Amino acid sequence: MTRRSMFLSASALLAAGGALFAARPARANAYYSGPASDHFDGTIFFNPDGTPPGRFADLLRWRFNGERQDWPTARPSRFAQAKPDASVEGMRITFVGHASFLFQTSGLNILADPVWSERTSPVSFAGPKRVNAPGIAFDDLPRVDIAIVTHNHYDHMDMATLTRLVARDNPMIVTPLGNDAIIRDAI
Repeated sequence: MTRRSMFLSASALLAAGGALFAARPARANAYYSGPASDHFDGTIFFNPDGTPPGRFADLLRWRFNGERQDWPTARPSRFAQAKPDASVEGMRITFVGHASFLFQTSGLNILADPVWSERTSPVSFAGPKRVNAPGIAFDDLPRVDIAIVTHNHYDHMDMATLTRLVARDNPMIVTPLGNDAIIRDAI
């Protein structure tokens, strides 16, 4: 079997699997049960403006159309890592990377979307790899009082980092509906 025929067979299997997955009947949300709202019908969450989610075929087209750029191996920051104070007067916001920020105000240290892992993936050996170090070394973080997790994509909900934070500081974790179940299961 040639590489091309193997690729076409694998693509056909993935497409068939995606079609079966998309055609399955809706079932109760595994992470959240609650009243219907403008973005939750009691079973699934949806975009309130009616925009449907992307299709699996769109993902495959993007992945294999030859236009996808390679992930860079390095893109170091021109800024030195910050070493924040334990507490600040007024307010200070420090950019850590991608969506991670440290907010310091009123004696509180609030960390948004903390990601210190080398990869944002369900496994530690594959997936997009960090191309530069976080703007603050984990060990230089002040005690974190609150961790905000905006949503459950791997580049925002990093379980390895959350586990380290809970072990070190046990911060209050603030997150949207359903994500609490994912975090409780993992930590």
